[in-house]
Amino acid sequence: MSMTIPARRIRLAPVVMTALFALASLKAAGLWLSFSSAGAAETVSEAAPVAAAPAHASETQGRLLEQLAERKSELDAREAELDTRESILAAAELRLDAAIKALQAEKDAIAAAENDRARARNDEIGALSSAYERMKPRDAARIFEVLDDDILIPVAAGMRTQSLAGVLAEMSAEKAKALTVALANRAAETKVADREAQ
Repeated sequence: MSMTIPARRIRLAPVVMTALFALASLKAAGLWLSFSSAGAAETVSEAAPVAAAPAHASETQGRLLEQLAERKSELDAREAELDTRESILAAAELRLDAAIKALQAEKDAIAAAENDRARARNDEIGALSSAYERMKPRDAARIFEVLDDDILIPVAAGMRTQSLAGVLAEMSAEKAKALTVALANRAAETKVADREAQ
């Protein structure tokens, strides 16, 4: 964008200056011709105003050229200001892009760390589930009776159905019922989460 605007301005200024110069020259030539033809018929005393007319035309032309030069300087200053602003915006855009990339990298690192923690927790729960499956159902039931739900439910969910059935049979009816309801709710929540993920 900054390349096309200066090219137009540079091409436009000489054309305007040339046109104004040509117009002023034609005007001066017309005045000179009209005065010179009138001067030939008139006396020498009337020739003095004829000489003053081209001087007046030159003065007008000079003023026009000065105004054009002044306007060109203003346009050049404005163009330089716009180029500076464009450079500042480009630098800010680069910094913003770098910040976005850094934030995305940090977000990816956090997500990877969370996935690693979840995988490690699942591995630990899986190991506990396997350990309780190898225990006698009565011994596992005795421990299940006193475990907190945040550990008990994932461990029980990770056990094979046959092993879990033996442990539930050895637990008190109240605790077995609470664990069964918790496992059913967990299964329903997992199905909903899977559906939403799709």
